[in-house]
Amino acid sequence: MPRWLAGRRFIHVLAAIALAALLIRLAVCWELRHTPSVRTPAVATDMATYQRLGREIAAGDWPDHFDYQPFYYSLFLPLFYRVFDDGAWATMFAQALLGAGAVWLTGLAAARLYGRRAGIAAAALLALSRFHVFYTPFLLLEVLSSFWMSLLLLAALQSWCRNRWPDWLLTAAIAAAAALTRGNALLMLPGILALAAWRNRRKPWRAVAIAAATVAIFYAPQMPFAWKNRQYTGRWCGASTAGDKVLALGNTPEAPPGGLEYPLTYHDWCTQAERRPEDGRVSVPTQILRWFKREPLQVIELKFRAFLLFWHRQEIANNINISLDGRASRLLSWPVLLPFAVIGTLAVIGMLTATRASPPRLLLTYMILAYCLGTVMFYILARFRIGALPLLCVVAGAGIDHFLQLPTVLRRLAPDARRQSILGHGLAVVVAIFLVNAAFSTYQDSVEAAFMRRFRPAGVAVVTADTVRVYDHGPLSIGGMAIYEVPAAGIRIEKRLLLPVSSLSALGADEQRQLLPTATVRLPMQASRGAVWSGSLEHQGQSYSFGPETIRTDRFITWLEATIPELHADQDGGVTVTATLIPRHGSIGFGADRLRDYCRTSYQELATGKILPINAEAGIEIDFKP
Repeated sequence: MPRWLAGRRFIHVLAAIALAALLIRLAVCWELRHTPSVRTPAVATDMATYQRLGREIAAGDWPDHFDYQPFYYSLFLPLFYRVFDDGAWATMFAQALLGAGAVWLTGLAAARLYGRRAGIAAAALLALSRFHVFYTPFLLLEVLSSFWMSLLLLAALQSWCRNRWPDWLLTAAIAAAAALTRGNALLMLPGILALAAWRNRRKPWRAVAIAAATVAIFYAPQMPFAWKNRQYTGRWCGASTAGDKVLALGNTPEAPPGGLEYPLTYHDWCTQAERRPEDGRVSVPTQILRWFKREPLQVIELKFRAFLLFWHRQEIANNINISLDGRASRLLSWPVLLPFAVIGTLAVIGMLTATRASPPRLLLTYMILAYCLGTVMFYILARFRIGALPLLCVVAGAGIDHFLQLPTVLRRLAPDARRQSILGHGLAVVVAIFLVNAAFSTYQDSVEAAFMRRFRPAGVAVVTADTVRVYDHGPLSIGGMAIYEVPAAGIRIEKRLLLPVSSLSALGADEQRQLLPTATVRLPMQASRGAVWSGSLEHQGQSYSFGPETIRTDRFITWLEATIPELHADQDGGVTVTATLIPRHGSIGFGADRLRDYCRTSYQELATGKILPINAEAGIEIDFKP
């Protein structure tokens, strides 16, 4: 061990890293102090909601229910709004302290698990994490969540070492605060209970007593919020009423593996879940279970994609975007600040090479996997990974320390064992690099289209009480939807969709199910500013014009719409429509999904009839209503 890591020198080095982390975060806060997202966040963001609720609660106006986990906006922010009228700088300074505190705690936890050199490496990685720094000035709970995770890990390790009642009870209280900040901390409780049980395995009654006290302390702070929510909803739903909504965001047949979309299924499931029990409420978990019974492989595949995306280097922006909201900061562009690609790769290397079995180290592995599972169960955003960064930096520090010791270890091994060790470590590095930097995109490019063609051959059919929607494309975000430019001569897009005729008959189709109810056909498109174009939709020899009055824009894409009063299906339950687009001035494009390949779309250049080599399904959708 180097002399500079011995005794108090380790504490001094760790303190210097934590102080540097604080100064970096304060500098970024200063650079971004006038950014609109810091001072006056957009109304549609979580930041604006936290700010509004925090100020209302600080003034004594408590809400009638708690939609989000309540700690951040009902306890943390009101503290500053009561003392400081504006509260912006007070909140930024507090979150900078919390970020630096997480660095300090991460270094201590890593040193206790793997040694002082690992502690220094872990602290330095978190201190220089670009996104951990970036989120500091904004009214988001991510930095606070990372502080709770680092403190919870260190408290659990302290409890293991001392095995004293006060330590276990303090650990339970920290876990309760973490869960009130973000609900996925609930999954940390089983790991803590298992650690306590194993530590006291020779005194089973003491183990049972500690477990009972831990559970009681964990749930007690949630009771006031849960009781308020029960009065509002008529059912027990915990400290937040948003459980159904956040589950629906990532677990419907239309859901993307990451990011936020609000498709038809999401609205339908949430509508049913918001009913009171006496009005026939159907919870989102029940809907997911029904979907799993219908299409088990599709559910598993969606969650597998989400798992790959959790570890992928891609940062999915939400509420704030570092390329926009971080432009005013020069410090954030410094190459010394580390992206998730570096930290994630080092963390996976550490998990594969440096996690020798012991109960405390197994707890760290459990916390990382539980955090991953808790995020994958819902949906993936870049900011949802911030809370896990201290845990990832601990195991990354362990990996760094392990590889620094590796030459010495290898010299002691026999030649055959040395070769095996080198190959094993090399394989671990390759797997880590691939998982974090390429696994998700490789799966999308090489597997997803074939999987959907095999196991979802009819595309997507969404059936609600008053609508049937069919289409072949995947999600609009984190999927294969792209805009393809229309040739100057124009394009003819012929699209065939397969219809769920059993559902359509309930909406008024004729007995032969060939004459279908009135349908709305939508085509995704994009036009340059000032573009002039014409377009039409054809079906069974009838033409329906697209024009400016048919354009509908949602948060992801622009749609052209046309209503067909009588839609005809063929003998195989399919329906064919043909869209024509002709640019007159400027450029226009249409949406098609390169990750879907059902061979049900053909593209022709309008003037020559030449088949265009576009390997993507047109994003055309058809809605049926009674």
